[in-house]
Amino acid sequence: MERKRVALVTGGAKGIGKAIALKLADAGFSLAINYRTSEKKANELVSYLQSRGVNALAIRADVSKRDEVKKMHETCRAYFGFVDTVINNAGVSQYKMFCDCTDEDYDFVMNNNLRSAVNVCSFFSPDMVSNNFGRIVNISSVWGEQGASMEVLYSASKAGVIGLSKALNAELAPSGVIVNAVTPGFIDTDMNAHLSKEDVDAFTQSISVGRVGKPSEVADVVELLTRRDLYIAGAVIPVNGGLL
Repeated sequence: MERKRVALVTGGAKGIGKAIALKLADAGFSLAINYRTSEKKANELVSYLQSRGVNALAIRADVSKRDEVKKMHETCRAYFGFVDTVINNAGVSQYKMFCDCTDEDYDFVMNNNLRSAVNVCSFFSPDMVSNNFGRIVNISSVWGEQGASMEVLYSASKAGVIGLSKALNAELAPSGVIVNAVTPGFIDTDMNAHLSKEDVDAFTQSISVGRVGKPSEVADVVELLTRRDLYIAGAVIPVNGGLL
């Protein structure tokens, strides 16, 4: 009998993370929903999943902090046993002129977007290697590939996530642990809620399909990258509507 699949989704209480959790639940996964501040939303999601018969648990942890990731790993092992799939989705955005960025800005963006993924991979991947199976999907950004004005630190952090994914896959894939990155474009989430309709309309003109993406469309690609039979490894998969 095959072992029950178990996935950890960081930043899983809302937006893209929530969509990924729902998609993986449909695919038969048990789920650890990580959150930092969105306790109510995380618990609501877990309650909904449990009402559908899904084994789910909400776990609070600031994934930018190594000691909190260590505790989260211990909690997951105690509750689920082997977590074979990790989705590193937690992250922050920042829109600011580079000349105005401070050391504190650098630490905030890099810790939340890059260090967080490093922390989670460092604690969860050894179990995968020991079991000769694992899937890691790191959520980067189109700006990690192309770079964006006024988002220099964010772009640099997400480029780091791409480098992490490629290098870690090269190291772990021979042990059955496949790592890939997904680079969403303009997706309808809280992260973009501050933009005006005019800003959204202007950006949409640079998208070949002519619309903003949905979190569920990112989740579809992530679910593909978690499958047992997978010949996609060390890849960077864009979900950006054909950004021109």
